[in-house]
Amino acid sequence: MPERSANQRDFYRVDCHVMISHCAVGDHVPAARQPDSYFPDSEHFNLLRELRRMDHDASHLLHALGEKDRNLGAYLAHLNRKIDALARHLAALTPEMSRGSEQVVSLSEGGVSFHAAQPPAPGSVLAIRMTLLPAWVGIAVYGSVVAAGAGERNVAVNFEQLQDADRQIIARHVMQVQMAEQRRARERG
Repeated sequence: MPERSANQRDFYRVDCHVMISHCAVGDHVPAARQPDSYFPDSEHFNLLRELRRMDHDASHLLHALGEKDRNLGAYLAHLNRKIDALARHLAALTPEMSRGSEQVVSLSEGGVSFHAAQPPAPGSVLAIRMTLLPAWVGIAVYGSVVAAGAGERNVAVNFEQLQDADRQIIARHVMQVQMAEQRRARERG
């Protein structure tokens, strides 16, 4: 794979497990079409994604309620975990989630490097659907192929028009993976 450009190093990268599928959409990002619309089987994926967005939108409310009334905050957090468990179970049972390829990718807020059996041409734009594991958090994004070739991670993509909520989900996931790696390193050392 060619050498990476400097802008791909603006963000911390981690190797992590995801379910990923992609679809070539041309040489530019479509103006009025969402990336998840390229995947016709995305009802359950969209449900998981919407539940995560709701979590994100209401997190400050949960925190504020928890400060005022610890019992109420704890109960609402417990209900939230129950809903998350149900959603993850639903996702695990859903055939559409297994249509993607589970693999270890290199992920950052700026892009992703992954393996594709038939790498798309550099410069092409992809609709990408990723489910970040083990949390089963789903995002759908557009990305421009910056490099493609042979090897384990033969496609490098820069995200395009990434929504702030998706960027925050990726940043949180990267941080969680990094913290888990540090914890494992301390336990070994």
